[in-house]
Amino acid sequence: MNHFTTIALSSVLLLALTGCERPKAAGMEKPPEGPVPVTTAQVKTGDFPAILEATGQTQAFYTVQVYARVNGYLQKRAYVEGAQVRKGQTLFTIDPSDLKNALESAKASYELAIANHTNAKAVLTRVKPLAEANAASRQELDTAIANERNTAAAAMGAKASLEQAKLNLSYTTVTAPISGFVDKSKIDIGTYVAAGANGLLTTVYQNDPMYVNFTFSENQKIARQNAIASGKLTTPKNGKYEVELTLSDGTVLARKGEINFIAPFIDSTTGNITYRALIDNSDHKLLPGQFVHVKVKGMEWKNALYVPQKTLLTGEKGKFVYAIEANNTVTPKPVVAGEWIGENVLIQSGVTAGDKIAADGLPKLKPGAEIIPSAQ
Repeated sequence: MNHFTTIALSSVLLLALTGCERPKAAGMEKPPEGPVPVTTAQVKTGDFPAILEATGQTQAFYTVQVYARVNGYLQKRAYVEGAQVRKGQTLFTIDPSDLKNALESAKASYELAIANHTNAKAVLTRVKPLAEANAASRQELDTAIANERNTAAAAMGAKASLEQAKLNLSYTTVTAPISGFVDKSKIDIGTYVAAGANGLLTTVYQNDPMYVNFTFSENQKIARQNAIASGKLTTPKNGKYEVELTLSDGTVLARKGEINFIAPFIDSTTGNITYRALIDNSDHKLLPGQFVHVKVKGMEWKNALYVPQKTLLTGEKGKFVYAIEANNTVTPKPVVAGEWIGENVLIQSGVTAGDKIAADGLPKLKPGAEIIPSAQ
C-alpha cells in the first residue's frame, strides 16, 4: 500500500466516525431545577398514652419439686403425666415393706420402755416412804429416783422413734404438695430411690395466676424518672400499671395484669432492671416459660411535641425534619425523636410548637431548596 492510499483510507474512516455522532435534539438538555411543590405540616402538642414495650417470659406462680423423703423402691406412679392434680392427691407409692417392719420394731421398743418406766415408778413408790421412815437407805432412794427418771426419758425417746416410724411409713405415699399441672416422672417404676437431693420424682406447677417477667434498661428508667419529675409524664392516679400481653400468634389477651414486683437492683451483666407482673390464667392459655410481648400502660405524656411519622427523615447525623423558612426555602433541623404513636412520632427536642415542616416531596428536597408550600 502506497502513501496516498493510506491517506485516503484514513480520511474515509474519519468521516465515518464523525458521521456516527447524532446532533443533540432541542430540549434534550436537563432542565434547571425549580421550586418543589411541598405540602406543609405543623409541629403540634398533645397528650398521648406512654406505653412501655418489652419481651417477657411467663413463670409459674408456684413451682414445687417433689422429692422422696424415704428410701425404697418406687412401686407405683398414680397420676397421668402432664395432667392437672389436686393438693394431697397421690402421685407415687414407695415400697413400704421395710418401713412397716421398722414401725413394728418401734412399737415394741416403745412398749418395753413404757413397761420399764412403769416398773421404775412402782419401785420409787415403795422406796420413798421407807426412806422417810429410815427403813431404806438414802442410796436406795437415789437409785430409785434415777431409775425412774432414766426410764421416763427412755420412754419419751421410744415414743419419738415410734412417731418418726409412723411418719416415715406415711412418706411412702407421695402426694401433691399443691394443686397444679404435674411434670413427667423423673424416675422409672422399680427404681430404688434415695431420700433427699437425689430423690427428685417430679415437679408440680401452679399456673393460675401466672407471673410474667420482663426487663427495662437503666437508661429507660432514668429517662422516665426525669420526665415524671419535669411534669412531662404522669403516672397512674391509683399507682397501678396495667400489663397487656400479646401471644406469639398476635392474640391479645383480654385479661390484664398488674406489676407486683420491681427488682431493687440493676443486673450488672445486662444493665437491666427486672419487673414482674401477675395475671389471671384461669383458662390456662399461658404456660410457664412462654415468650410474650408485654405492654405496660398507665402513664401519659402531657403537652408532648409531635409530628407525622412521614415527616421524619434519617441522615448521616441522625433524625431530622425539613423546616420551612419565611422565604419559602427548607432547612434540615436535627431532632431527638421519642415514641412512635400511631401515625405520629413524639419529638423530645429540636423544634417548637407551631413550626412548619415539609410533609411530602421529601426525596426532592435538599438544604436551601426553594419550595411552593401548600397547607394540608
